[in-house]
Amino acid sequence: MGTTNYWLIIVLVCTLTNSVKSKSSWFQIDDEDGILSVPDLIRKYGYQVEDHAVTTEDGYELTMFRILPKQPPDTSKLPVLMVHGLLGSSSDFIIIGPNNSLAYLLSDNGHEVWLANARGTRYSKKHSTLSLDSKKYWDFSWHEIGFYDLPAMIDYIINATKVKQVNYVGFSQGTTSYFVMTSTRPRYNDKIALMVALSPAVFLKRVRSPLILAAVPLFGGFKKIMDWQKVYEILPHNALYNVLAGSICSFGNPKGICPHMIGKIAGPHPESYDKKVITAYAGHFPAGASVKQLAHYIQIIRSGFFRRYNNGKEGNVRAYASEEPPIYNLTASSAPVLIYYGLNDWVVHPLDVREFAKALPRVVAAKPVEDKKFNHLDFILGKDVRSMVYDEVITMLKGFK
Repeated sequence: MGTTNYWLIIVLVCTLTNSVKSKSSWFQIDDEDGILSVPDLIRKYGYQVEDHAVTTEDGYELTMFRILPKQPPDTSKLPVLMVHGLLGSSSDFIIIGPNNSLAYLLSDNGHEVWLANARGTRYSKKHSTLSLDSKKYWDFSWHEIGFYDLPAMIDYIINATKVKQVNYVGFSQGTTSYFVMTSTRPRYNDKIALMVALSPAVFLKRVRSPLILAAVPLFGGFKKIMDWQKVYEILPHNALYNVLAGSICSFGNPKGICPHMIGKIAGPHPESYDKKVITAYAGHFPAGASVKQLAHYIQIIRSGFFRRYNNGKEGNVRAYASEEPPIYNLTASSAPVLIYYGLNDWVVHPLDVREFAKALPRVVAAKPVEDKKFNHLDFILGKDVRSMVYDEVITMLKGFK
């Protein structure tokens, strides 16, 4: 029996078993949600969705998904650009289904919703001249996502909708890249009515995750090995792997292997997990990233500074005319920012968020989530995220038109 057939049998058995075991859910979702594409998933739940192609200044071809309001659009409400986290995709904002996912809730409330897919992820893996297999294609971090991808998407939305500003919702890396954009290309502040930062991964001095902390001193050697092997992409989306991972994650109780691993990274909160959501999310995550994206985060953790990529002294002199990489000028990020953070977030520490908020010139509010166990991934997967965060976000957006 071939290896492929062997794995297909395992997946089939796991999927069939999963369909028996996963009969109930906190959310209005199905077992198949992990194997549907984002557009198919959106259509499944009765929403109209469009694919939009956007090309950046440096030639990366990106895909955005536009969700149209179910009711006639409220012209007084601005479109909302939603930007996912590291190794995530546009699925971050729809995976917990209707009446719970923020993208659907915004659409229900009359907003046009635009779901981003950053370069190198499952839905944005094209370039006008570079091959996907080339080192040069993958020579980017979240800096380039902020400097090129976000401006291209914002300009596209403004041109398509004939508005002057958009609202912005970012989760984790979606916040990192935003503050790259507004500090390095400050004119884009004028194009943002309100930025909603969910667990802003900007200051990372006090990371508590033991898995991340263990990886920090090892990552330099890991990157050298990856470079030697000419591997520049990490954890790309793979349909077979994702289905298998989703099936494995569906078994057991909330204290099983997948919730345990999530807890070791994001912060322990097993009672917040729904096994159908974990199964569905595993079907979409990971969605791919460059090794350099992870390396840049490791640098931020090690240095304690929110700054550009460190190429080494000689490389920095060539790139920046300085032996040290420049620190991002957060005082230039002048658009209003609303921050939500978790007290049990093991990636983004509450003290780092409070310090970060003081560095910004225009913070509407920096709000800890009321549930003291709320962790990093609860912002997109948590059972109570709608009542704890999303409903208030929708209310706050009404004041920024």
